[in-house]
Formats: sequence, C-alpha cells, structure tokens
Amino acid sequence: MSQPQVHRIPVSGGQSIVLDWIPPAPRRPSALFVHGFGSHRRGEKSLYFAQRFAALGWGYAALDFRGHGESGGSLADLTLTGLLEDLAAVLDWLGARGGPPFLIGSSMGAAVCAWHVRVHPRSAKGLILIAPSLRFPAGLIASLGEEELAAWRREGKRRFRNAWLDVEVGYDLVRDAARYDPALLLRDHALPSLLFHGLSDEAVPWRQSLEFLEQCPFPSLRLVLIKDGDHRLTAHKAFLFETLSVWCEEILI
Repeated sequence: MSQPQVHRIPVSGGQSIVLDWIPPAPRRPSALFVHGFGSHRRGEKSLYFAQRFAALGWGYAALDFRGHGESGGSLADLTLTGLLEDLAAVLDWLGARGGPPFLIGSSMGAAVCAWHVRVHPRSAKGLILIAPSLRFPAGLIASLGEEELAAWRREGKRRFRNAWLDVEVGYDLVRDAARYDPALLLRDHALPSLLFHGLSDEAVPWRQSLEFLEQCPFPSLRLVLIKDGDHRLTAHKAFLFETLSVWCEEILI
C-alpha cells in the first residue's frame, strides 16, 4: 500500500484538521474512518482498514478531530457541535474529489456520523457504526454523579482516564450537549447502517445498539454482536472488514 497523502483542512478559529487520503481507482467508491474519543486517525483498526480498502481499489480517508492526533485545537474545547463541524469540513473536501463516501464511525465517531447524516443523509452512501456511543456526550455525562458534575462545572475541566486514554475535557461539552437529544437519532435516522458491538464492551453497553435496532423505525439496519468483543474490537478487525466490505458492496448494487 502506498503512503497516504496528508492534507490540512481549515476549520473555524484559524485552526485546521489533518486528513490521510488514499485516492480511489477509477469508478471505485471511498470510505472515511471517524475515530473515537481520545483516539486518532492512525489507530490499529484504521490502518488495517486502509490497507484492505486500498487493495480493493477503494479510496480511503481518516481524520484527526481537533484536539486529537496532529490536528489543532484542544480537548478542553471539545463539543459535539465542534466535532460535527470538523466532519462536515472533511466531507466537503472529499465531495470535491468524488462521490459521497461510506462513513465508518468508531465509538464517539459513530455518534458524530449519525448526527451528521441525520441532517445530511446524502453526504454518505452508508453508515458503519463500530461500538457506537450513540448517546455521546449524554451517556458520558449521565455516568457522573451530581457532585462530579458540580465539580466539573466549578473547575471548568474534568479528567477522564481509562486503560487507553488520560485526557482533560472542558465543561463546554456539557453545555453544548443540551442541543442534542439522542431520541432524535432514533426518530430521524434514514440511512442504511451496519452496527457492530461486543458483548464484553465495558465502555458502551451493547444493549444500546440493540435498542437502536429495535426502536428505530428505519428498516435498513443490521446489528452484528460479537460475544468476546470489547469496546475497541481490534482483535476482530479482520472480521469487521470482511463483514462491512460485503455489506458495502450490497449497498452499491
């Protein structure tokens, strides 16, 4: 696989976001990988998908949100509105270079993709959601007690730590969250979607994906549950690709 082109795409506030881009072969589609909270564009799944898609002649792109990877900005300024602005800028850039891509969102990135296509359903051919945190940031906020939320508001920042990340996030994430009711995703979702979730996911309960499948009125949804899958699902990256690539080809027919 050839090395990806690296581009900087301007966004608001004089900042920019970094994008890896592998152009497609003639008349072949593209995919865009959208990473999760505290991650970056060159995580294990993304690099693996890049290799596999390139072998098929697909275009492949992966971005760093602001405050992540090599992009500008700070996680202290993280909001869902800002994430949506970043994704929209990338999709506009890709749109000038071909048709709409398939969107592959991981965890937080899945929520960003779902919110984007709720308003712009024609900006993507289909949606692949890996361990989707569809209640982000509401789910993150709801996991905290009243005293923790009060301390976050008072101090302006909160530290989040787990086995994979150690970051500080500003309270604007909470203020901005009031604009996004996850129930609207259920009501308005209207793009063919494939969801993956591990039954051993300790970060986002798999039952949230099952509830989305059961309660969303849009019919073209599939859910694949992986019994020994954790939140990252990197151990299952080959299975993810084999499954999603077949599904994408079905959508293209």
